[in-house]
Amino acid sequence: MFLGNPMLEIALVSVVMVGVSQVLQRKLMDKKGMKEGQERIKEKQKRIKELLGKEDLKSKEEVERLQAEMMEIMQKTMKGTMKHMLVSFPIFILVYWGLGAAYSGMLIDLPTAVPVIHRNFSFEITSSISWLWWYIYTSFSLSIAFNIVLKIVKKVRQ
Repeated sequence: MFLGNPMLEIALVSVVMVGVSQVLQRKLMDKKGMKEGQERIKEKQKRIKELLGKEDLKSKEEVERLQAEMMEIMQKTMKGTMKHMLVSFPIFILVYWGLGAAYSGMLIDLPTAVPVIHRNFSFEITSSISWLWWYIYTSFSLSIAFNIVLKIVKKVRQ
């Protein structure tokens, strides 16, 4: 513990990790290319649906060609995603290990109750949660907020 307040410390680590994740995403993934690929896949899927009702050989060959093109687009998309995962995974594992070592067994007392799923898959609504749940809640919340801010900034710049 470096600030004396585990709740704040874990939240700060969460802020840093969300920032790191966003930077890695922007540097390693081509979001524009991925979005274009998804649009092309949707077009090809629509065309395949049209062709599936036909029984002729030419239609079946075109379906096979379109499916092969879709697979190629999906492979490019997966390649970008895998690159991001391979770089970020070791970073996140080290951070989780460090947090687990520093806050193992510690409970964070929240001002309000939140839902929690335990290791035995039992469900509880409680205001005392483990460091991991606090990290998950703050990371998801901050990630959503960060993405909203980035979208607003992007729209303002256009």
